[in-house]
Amino acid sequence: MKTVTKYSGGDAIRVEFTVRWGDCDAAGVTYYAKYFDWFTDGRIALLDKAGLSYMDIFHNQGIELVVIDAFCRYRLSLRPVEKVILETSITSLTRTRITFSYRLLKEDNTVAAEGSTNHAYVDERGKPFNIAKKNPGLWEELSRKIGTAGGGLN
Repeated sequence: MKTVTKYSGGDAIRVEFTVRWGDCDAAGVTYYAKYFDWFTDGRIALLDKAGLSYMDIFHNQGIELVVIDAFCRYRLSLRPVEKVILETSITSLTRTRITFSYRLLKEDNTVAAEGSTNHAYVDERGKPFNIAKKNPGLWEELSRKIGTAGGGLN
């Protein structure tokens, strides 16, 4: 079961969960691509915590946050039934892009992995756009709740 709590610094949220057997390969180590699924969970949880439900605020208004690059540095293996904490923060917010950063921590707070995803705002046809021009009200809300430099929920 996943639980979501606000990070004490106010600039990230923490999602706690347990590695499942289905997350792992035949060697009993978490499959490398699973980390990106977890990053998605953290990203959606952070937006929800900021009052910016992805489906309501973006998807249902014809705005998609398309990944334009993704990175993960694997530091320590994660195994089934291990408890994990995913920290997610927004490190950059511009009129055309938003960047999320992630840290996966073991129970003893050692870093198992670090990563980031960079997203462009695109419309229903897949065309990128300037969100401040297309939806000034949403840009104002994002700027107010996240801050144009990212790095924290306001």
